[in-house]
Order: sequence, then structure tokens, then C-alpha cells
Amino acid sequence: MRLAGASVFGGRLVKSVGILGLPRSGKTTLFEILMQGAGSAHGSAAAREAIGVVRVPDARVDRLSTHYQPKKTTHAVIQFVESAAAGDKGARAGKKTDAFASVRNCDALLIVLRAFEESGETADPERDRKTLEADLILNDMAIVESRIEKLEKELRIGKKEGEREHELLRRCHERLESGEPMRALVLDAEDLKILRGFQLLSRKPLLVVYNQDEHTRDEPSDPGPGAMAVALRAHLEREILNLKAEERPAFRAEMGIEQDGLSLVIRACYQLLGLISFFTVGPDEVRAWTLREGQTAVEAAGEIHTDLARGFIRAETIAWDRLLEAGSEAKAREKGWRRLEGKEYVVKDGECIEIRFNR
Repeated sequence: MRLAGASVFGGRLVKSVGILGLPRSGKTTLFEILMQGAGSAHGSAAAREAIGVVRVPDARVDRLSTHYQPKKTTHAVIQFVESAAAGDKGARAGKKTDAFASVRNCDALLIVLRAFEESGETADPERDRKTLEADLILNDMAIVESRIEKLEKELRIGKKEGEREHELLRRCHERLESGEPMRALVLDAEDLKILRGFQLLSRKPLLVVYNQDEHTRDEPSDPGPGAMAVALRAHLEREILNLKAEERPAFRAEMGIEQDGLSLVIRACYQLLGLISFFTVGPDEVRAWTLREGQTAVEAAGEIHTDLARGFIRAETIAWDRLLEAGSEAKAREKGWRRLEGKEYVVKDGECIEIRFNR
């Protein structure tokens, strides 16, 4: 079984999000609606986690597909890993067992908080968030302390190679010991490179999902730097997904739900991870590809195929809506709307791209 992190789906490396939550928070319900709405579970390990790949809803892909009527339409995908670790005593054991192993290599974490009354028990989502954050911080502290101990032994016998790493980890330890997550700590490129291998949990981008009932309308609290918060009614979303597709909009309107929970969560994950989508179009396939914000045309070419990056000459680009407005690539060229860009061109979200390359 392949765990999160370097996960491959359909030949593509996909981003992964680990789902955590205390018992009765609704994290399993959230995972289930993601799978029911646009996903497919493809693995689990010793009942410690459930893993699934979710198609990213994108109206732009749907409209391009309607226009081109291709043989195949491929949406971008994102992987979700539901962990059974949160709240376990093992999460605090640190050195003895890594109860967060299933989500350690994920690109981001998602915490589900119960924001509804259950069996007469009042919800306290802020208390639960602090509990979960404390578990992550304690787990990180165990890792940092173990590495500091090893480095100090090396420094005592004259090995100076680890001085910078030791100094960095001491800074990290001070922050963790104060109960603060690592997400807001400002680090330079060299420090980031040193820390990357540790996969510290409190360093990862965090999405906080307040799982509400139909009577709750509270706005989520600001979770701080490197984090986002959204409100979701997971129980209602599961009911909606059991309806026929044509009945769902009316039910959402009746319940005052502005957008479907699946899109809400996935868009938040994309924003948190700094991801964008670009498209390749034609009669054979309309396909969405994922890049990080700021990546270039040659990196987009490499995402499609390494041969395109090696032989890259130019990228022909146009915004997806301009392409539809023109009606075809030929007409877009006539209007001067398609542009030729070089290797260093920064790709914009929603662009349709055709790569010119040496074969």
C-alpha cells in the first residue's frame, strides 16, 4: 500500500491532505462525503487510516468539455487520508510510536471540529482545536528533541557539520515548548531545506473545518498564520449527496447552503497549498493539470510529460474563457488572443496551454 505524500494517481504526482479529528467530530463523515461526491477509496492499513483520491470539481473543465466534446475528460485530483490517530494516547508517545505516521508525509492537514451539540453535550470547538494542536506540537517536540540529542553528541566529539542544524532545531524547540505551532516561524531557504526531511506536523498548512448542524450559523475563528477555517454541515451534505443531482440545488437553497461542501473543502485545500490549474484541450481529451502558484511554462510542460520539458520551445497560452469566447484555437489566433511565451513565463490559473517542443 502507498501512503500519502509521494502518491501517484493516473501517472501524476498528486497533493495529499491528512484528515484528523477527535472522536465524534465527524471526520469519518467528511471523508465519506468526499468519496461519495467525487472520490474513490484505494487503500487502508491496519484500520489506522482510510485513503481516497477525489476529483477536483471545476466548472471550467466542464464548460471546456461541453465545447470540445472530447473522447475523455480528466479533472485534477487530490488525495485525502483519514487518520485514526488524533486523540489517541499514542499520539503523545512520540519516541515510542508515531501515531501520526499515516499523515506525516501529507502536504497539508485538515482538522475536523465538532461544532454541534450531541446527546446534551455542548460543543467546544476551540478547546478541541487546542487539544489537537497540542498533540501535533508534542509529537514534533519528540522528533526535534531526539535529533538535538544526537547532534549534541556529535558536536561534543568535534563534528561541526551539524552546527547550523543544531541552532535551527533549538529555535524550533523553543517555539514548540511555548505551545506555538511551527507554521508561523519565518525561515530562509536553507533552513526550510534542513527541516523538510523531518516533516514536522505543526509546520504543515492547516485547514480547520467546523462541523456544524442545521441550527448553527457561527463564523469560524481565525486559526492564525499558515491556516484557514471553513464551516461545513457534514451530516446535511451526506443527505444531499443521497438525493438525485437535479434535486440538490433546491434542497441547498431551502437549507441556506450557498455552496456544496465538497467544493468548499477542496477549494480551501487548493488555496491553502497555493495550487492552480491549467488545461490542455482538444477532441481527444480535455484535461486539468495542477501546478503551484508561481511555477513556469517549462514546469507546466514537465507536468504533462518530461519530454515536453526537455524539448521545450514555446508555450502557446490563452485564458479558458477567452478561448470559449473565440470559439476555436484558429479564431483565437486570428484575434491575437493566443500568446507565445518562453520557459520563464509564470503560468496563470485557468490558462489553456499548448506546448511547442523539439521531438
